[in-house]
Amino acid sequence: MRRSAADRLRESAIEVLKGAMRTGALLEQLQWGPEVKRRFFAARARRLPTPTYPIDRAATRASVSALLAFRRVLRGSEALTRMLRGATDSALAAHRMLLAVETPRFYELSCRQYGGARSMALDADSTNLDLARHIGARLGQFKPALRTDEATFDARTFVAMLSERLRIQHPGLEVAFAIDSGIAAKVMAGVGRVRVREDARFSALETESLWLHEIETHVITGQNGKLQRFLPFLKAGGPRSTRTQEGLAVFSELHGRALGIERLRRLVERVELVAMVEEGANFLDVYGHVLNQGRDPDEAYLDAMRVFRGAPLDGGAPFTKDACYLSGLAEVYNFLRICMNLGAFELAEVLVSGRLALDDLDELVELRRNGLLTPPRHLPNWLRNWEELVAYFAFTSFLNEIELPPLERRFARVRNLVRRAQSLR
Repeated sequence: MRRSAADRLRESAIEVLKGAMRTGALLEQLQWGPEVKRRFFAARARRLPTPTYPIDRAATRASVSALLAFRRVLRGSEALTRMLRGATDSALAAHRMLLAVETPRFYELSCRQYGGARSMALDADSTNLDLARHIGARLGQFKPALRTDEATFDARTFVAMLSERLRIQHPGLEVAFAIDSGIAAKVMAGVGRVRVREDARFSALETESLWLHEIETHVITGQNGKLQRFLPFLKAGGPRSTRTQEGLAVFSELHGRALGIERLRRLVERVELVAMVEEGANFLDVYGHVLNQGRDPDEAYLDAMRVFRGAPLDGGAPFTKDACYLSGLAEVYNFLRICMNLGAFELAEVLVSGRLALDDLDELVELRRNGLLTPPRHLPNWLRNWEELVAYFAFTSFLNEIELPPLERRFARVRNLVRRAQSLR
C-alpha cells in the first residue's frame, strides 16, 4: 500500500524525536551527584558547591542539527505538522539548555519554557510571584495540624505502599520503582520508572499527595503517550509541556484533598526562591534563607539545589522550572472549569492522552477527530469521577459571579467575631 505524505512525515518524526529523547533528557542530566553535597557540607556550607554536568556535547549538537534539519521540512498548516513543529521545538529547547549550562543563556532559555517568577501567570497584571504571594498571605495565619504521634514511612515502605496501590487501582500500568540517592526531589517519575530518594521519609498525607502527583498524573500521561500508535513521542513532552503537566499534577492533589498547608507553602516558596536568584542571590544566600525558614540543612541544600541545577551559582540566572507549578495549576484549573461548564468530557480526556501542553489543544482535538490521537487507555481517578467534577465546578462557577462587596457587608459580623477570637490567643 502506498504511504501518504502524512504517513512518511509521521514516521520521520518518530525516528527524529526518539533520538532527541535519548540525548535530551534535561532533568536527568542536570542532577547533582551525592559527592557534591558531601563536599559542600565538608566545607561547612561556606563555599559554593562544585557540581559537574557530564553532558555529551558532541551528541547533543548532532541531535540539534538533526532536529533543525527536520524542522525545516515541517511546512504547512495542517494539525499534524503544527503538532510536530511544537514537539520539535520542545526537544530543541531541552538540547539548547544543556549546551548552555552554567551561563546566563541557560536562564533565558529556561524562562521561555517555564516562565520566571515575574512571568504573567493569569493575565497582563498578575505574575507568578503575585499568585505565590497571594496564596502565601492567605496561608500565613494557618499552621498545619500538629501530629507529633503521626507515623512516617521510609523510602522502602513508601515504595511497597505505592506498588500495592498500583496493583489494585491501575493493574495495567507497568511501573518499576527504584531507590536512588542522587535525585533532588523525594520522588521523580518517568514513563515506566519511579525513583524514590533513599533518605526520604513520608507522612500519610504526603504519601497520598505524591501518589496523585507522580502516579496518577506523570506516570499515567507518560504511558498514555507511549501507547499512542501514531504519536508515541507524546510519552515525553519536553520542557514545552512542563507547566501543563505540573499544573495537572497539582490539580490532582487539590481535587484529591491531599494538598496540605505545608505542601502548598513549599510551592509558594519555590516561586519566591526563583525570584531571589533572579534578583542576584547566590547559592549560599538561598541556602541560608531556607535555613532561616526553619528547614534543616539537608532540606535547605536540596531546596537551593533545585533552582541552581544547570545555572550559574553566583546568582542572577536560575533554573526557573519551580516557578511553573502554581501558574500551571491556575491554567489547568481554569481550563477544566470551562470544560465542565460546557460538558466537554472529551476535551478534558484529551488533556491526559500524553504529556502535552494546553497550547497544543487545537491540534490535539483535530488529531483526535481524524483518528491520529487515540483516547487515553488510563484515566486518573479525578477524571473517572466525572460527576464529582461537574458538581464541583457547577457550584464554584456561580460563586465566581457573585459581587463581593455586598457579601463582605453581610459578613461584617463574622469579621468582628474573628478579630475577637484572635485576641484570645
